[in-house]
This record gives sequence, structure tokens and C-alpha cells, in this order.
Amino acid sequence: MNLKKLIPAQFRSKKEFKILLKATATSQVSSWTDFIVSLILFEFINLNPLYSKAIGATTGGVVNCFLNYKWTFRNNDVSKRMVAIKYALVWVGSLLLNSYGTDFVYYLLANWQWLIDMGFKDAGFFMTAQLIVSFLVSVFWNILLQRYFVFQDLDIKGFFFHHKKSTKNNK
Repeated sequence: MNLKKLIPAQFRSKKEFKILLKATATSQVSSWTDFIVSLILFEFINLNPLYSKAIGATTGGVVNCFLNYKWTFRNNDVSKRMVAIKYALVWVGSLLLNSYGTDFVYYLLANWQWLIDMGFKDAGFFMTAQLIVSFLVSVFWNILLQRYFVFQDLDIKGFFFHHKKSTKNNK
């Protein structure tokens, strides 16, 4: 069996595979920062799942942007300002997906009698919901958009601002 066929083409080069490993590592550090802050807010401060997750995701997002800019995707051709703008766009999507996704999955799990019978408590439902949702958002949203959008030298000004061409009337 040829193992190379199991690895997606975009990650077969050593450089791309190294970037994938770094992105995964920074994602883990950021996720654990997010989880710890979220759990403390949920379990000890008694915030609801939505606010706990939103604040935790904000903290994890700041850690993630810093680590990815300095270590993972460092691209000197991309201005810090453009990275910040594009990261903020992706991060808002991530925040919404993580916060509402965690809230949705938490309430699904909290009403599942089988888990209640197994002894799951609120914190267990919350952490399980966070793990499921953050994994999905990390793989299918954050890493892809950071790799191919945020830390790339792309001109996004034309996407947000339409410039009208001036025409002169010759009478």
C-alpha cells in the first residue's frame, strides 16, 4: 500500500507538512486556553454556556493569532494591519460557530437521558460540547482560512470597497 496516497497533495511537501503540524500545535494551545477560561467562567463564575464560550474563544483567538503570526504562517509580505483585519473576519466566524455550536450541542447532550444515566453533570456536557465543536471549527474553518486567506498577501480592498470609475462628459 502506498502511504503517500493517504496524505492530501497539498501536505506532501515537507514545508507544507511542517506548516500543518505548527498550525495544529498552535490550535491546541489556543484551544486549551479557550477551554480553561471557558470552564472557569462556566463552573466557578456561573456564566451561561454562550457567554462562557464567547469569552474563552476571545482569549484563545488572541493567543492563536499571535502564535500563528510569529511562528506558523510568518509571511513578511503581509502587513500586520491586513493580517489583523483578515484574522478578525475569520475569528468572528469562528467565535460565532464555536459559541452557538457549543451552546447548541450542550443543550442536545444535557437532554440525552443515556448520558445523564451515566453520571454526566453540567461541566461534563459543557466540556464534551466544546471538544466536539472546537475540533470541527478548527479543522474545517480556522486552519483552512488562516492558511489560504489570513496569512496570504491577498488584496481584499476591492472586495469591501467598490471604486466608481470617473467618466468625463465631453460636450
